Amino acid sequence: MNDLLTELNNIFVDIEVSNFEELILLITKPLVADGDVVEEFAEQVIKREENFPTGLPTEPYGVAIPHTDSKFVRKNKVTIATLKQPIEMEVMGGTDEKIDVSIVFLLALGQSNKQLNILQKLMGILNKEDVLTRIKEGSKEKIYEITKNEIQL
Repeated sequence: MNDLLTELNNIFVDIEVSNFEELILLITKPLVADGDVVEEFAEQVIKREENFPTGLPTEPYGVAIPHTDSKFVRKNKVTIATLKQPIEMEVMGGTDEKIDVSIVFLLALGQSNKQLNILQKLMGILNKEDVLTRIKEGSKEKIYEITKNEIQL
């Protein structure tokens, strides 16, 4: 059985969106279609981001880790998206500072202990410019390999 949280259909490469809402509506489609999350998951992620921004000013690419309450999740998944053009997002911590985000890790996690575990794994790569560059420049298959081998998602 595959216990990885990321699958090929949850990886989006070089997508073109104009804002966060458009991004979330697009990348949550497989999660809803597969029954991993409830119908209103995307809407809840967008709402949560307004109050609790998740942008991180990492180098060489800004990263965001949006998520929402576990009650909207049926099966744990991590969706990864790289953006052709960055979108502007607020920095985590509510400073109203904005950054350009090019890599998004959307967390759909049902248990808070799982969320902490995944966040720790992601934090382990966020300061590694080479890993972020390989994700940003990678194909779907390459990103999948990185998530499997280096992040263990």
